[in-house]
Amino acid sequence: MVPIRVTSAKLKPLIPRGLKFDSEKVLKSLGRQILKVIRGKLLQETFSSRAKRALSEGMKVKLGPNSITVMATHPAFIPLLQGQRKGQMKWLTKAQAPIPIVTDDGELIFRSATPKSMQDGKWVHPGRQPTTVIERARKEAREAVKKRLGTELRKQLRASMREAAR
Repeated sequence: MVPIRVTSAKLKPLIPRGLKFDSEKVLKSLGRQILKVIRGKLLQETFSSRAKRALSEGMKVKLGPNSITVMATHPAFIPLLQGQRKGQMKWLTKAQAPIPIVTDDGELIFRSATPKSMQDGKWVHPGRQPTTVIERARKEAREAVKKRLGTELRKQLRASMREAAR
């Protein structure tokens, strides 16, 4: 038996003519595995447990005919992936209620942003560098997909060859 190497993300060119291959079954399984890897990477970050849960739930997998796309649906992914510039958070003066703040020691306090506090130069976001958590998870998921796809392809090819031999 010659080992099969998967070097392409597209499934159709890998399948010999006349053999049946259920790519949808494989892609669904791989989609779950990819989400598991990405969620695992998010859990290793220093976010609060509430933020980790929101980000984990804010992803979904879209299956194409022969592709997998991971989509981020939570708005917190935008500053996470693109970063955020340092600047005063002027929109906080429009808050309907006091703003909840978690201090460094974990205590929850409430503060109000007023025009006077804005003039005093308070309420400045320190900025955030873009994170590489998704990039790292993508690389790990790609390796897992290559390994899993090769195994599934071999398994289904053997089954198809058995059927063809009958």
